[in-house]
Amino acid sequence: MTKSRADRTAALEAWAETVEPADLREADTDSLRHIAELAQQRDQVDSELAESVRAARADHRSWSEIGAMLGVSKQAAQRKYGTKTPA
Repeated sequence: MTKSRADRTAALEAWAETVEPADLREADTDSLRHIAELAQQRDQVDSELAESVRAARADHRSWSEIGAMLGVSKQAAQRKYGTKTPA
């Protein structure tokens, strides 16, 4: 869970402690829960993908090759995964 999502979760839990049980009604949250699960999976995949790109670069693979595997241009791949150097 990202920090911002963890912060939102903590805030929601704190709010939930202040709610009176009589004021609550049952709600179907399956679709929202599924979104949260997918967002967490996306974060994990993004992290693994970035690590794989770093490994490919360490193996001297070109940005053109990496971009082709990602389905984007070499410039887009480099912009997203390249290291920024101070000007």
